[in-house]
Amino acid sequence: MKQRIFRFAQQYLQPLRQNGSFARNFVLTLSGSAAVTMLGFLLTPVMVRLYAPAAYGQFAVFTSVVSTLSTVTMLSYPAALLLPESPGQFRALVQLAVVLACGGALLVLLSVALGGSWLLRQLPPAAGTGGLLYALPLLLLLANLNIILGGWYVRTKRFGSRSSIEVAAALGGRSVTIGWGWWGGGSVGGLLLGEVTNRLAATVSMTLGPLRREFKTLWEAFSWRQLRSVAREYAEFPLYVLPSNLISLLSAQLPVYLLGLGFGATSVGLYAFSAGLLEIPVNLLGGAVLPVFWQKASEMQRQDPGRLPALTLRLYYQLLYLGVLPFGIITVFGDVIFKFAFGVRWELAGVYTGYLGYYYVFKLMSQATSPIYNVIGKQRYLLLSNVCLLLARAVALGLGLWRHNLNLALLLFGVGSLTATFLTDLHILSLLKLPVGRIAGHSLLLLATALAVLVASRWGLEQLFPALVGHSTLRFLCF
Repeated sequence: MKQRIFRFAQQYLQPLRQNGSFARNFVLTLSGSAAVTMLGFLLTPVMVRLYAPAAYGQFAVFTSVVSTLSTVTMLSYPAALLLPESPGQFRALVQLAVVLACGGALLVLLSVALGGSWLLRQLPPAAGTGGLLYALPLLLLLANLNIILGGWYVRTKRFGSRSSIEVAAALGGRSVTIGWGWWGGGSVGGLLLGEVTNRLAATVSMTLGPLRREFKTLWEAFSWRQLRSVAREYAEFPLYVLPSNLISLLSAQLPVYLLGLGFGATSVGLYAFSAGLLEIPVNLLGGAVLPVFWQKASEMQRQDPGRLPALTLRLYYQLLYLGVLPFGIITVFGDVIFKFAFGVRWELAGVYTGYLGYYYVFKLMSQATSPIYNVIGKQRYLLLSNVCLLLARAVALGLGLWRHNLNLALLLFGVGSLTATFLTDLHILSLLKLPVGRIAGHSLLLLATALAVLVASRWGLEQLFPALVGHSTLRFLCF
């Protein structure tokens, strides 16, 4: 028996000891993501008592603008950092990305200086932020440098170093946010200052880390001709990946802009807070899985493409099994959890979390499928899938605005997002010649069973403890 247990342990622990293995890289990245997630969970109850929903709404507008500008200014070239086979081509791609990052930040600074007041008028939820608009160029530059350096760390398989840096940077950013909220009255400036601290700490740490020895060779070989050559070599990324990423960002940020126009900054803050908490477990697993899987899939596609479908499907099912129960609980018990954890003023955010909960199961599963379009050279399908997601979300939110019903808008937004994401996943699996009918049936049966059990549990608890659990979240729907 002892020998059998020893052989079993050795079989599953051996990959963790092997440098560069998928299992070891995953565990290293997961440990960092878990630490960042734990910080988020522990400090969020403190932060929501220091900052009002309106401040979160203003902060959501700022981060949405930074994300959009980052995608535009970088032309999606960092998405290609894992693909070059020669070191020279990789260096040229990094140089191109850095030039675009610096040039983009300078253009945004000039734009803010010349037309900042006009920009604020176009973003009603950001009204009253005034001079904080000048933080945009700095946040943009730091965000872009983070993306470049993060891709470099992934390419060189420095997952442990990258995870340690992310944990330290997140701790610094949260500490500054809480400190400002305690002493400064909980204005949006504290949230922005915490974000700047986080990104600045990450950028400086990655620059002074293991890569510092490689910077000298990076700029010694600088050549504008090489930059033009590598830009042409990976022209499909600005042609197809850039529009796709912009559409994906727009579809993700539609609630921020449309809810702000139709219902005000407070509704944006409630939505942004609920979506932000749902992103935490997705970022925990996705932040660990995506870079490691993308690197492994790219390597496998070059060396042994026949193994890629099995690897993708195995990871897809593992993420489904991991996500179905926790996101199911959030879907059914979201309002109760938020009321007790964060206070009565955030209870509606829990209701909105319930509308979005099961969509995030599919978003989590997409961490196993989203790199495949790029890996197998099908970037055009990536663009088409994001267009479909944007249309589904726009129709959902449009119906809610037309009825002037915030609950309806977010419920339909969650259903539309779920449907479009699931169909995209199935299309990617079909490109890998996998049995999508059987996969779809298995996935939906599991989700329906879990939902039925959780809804029955909530009904039973409502009968036993009506004062504690309250009524079903359906009471918030007013069609």
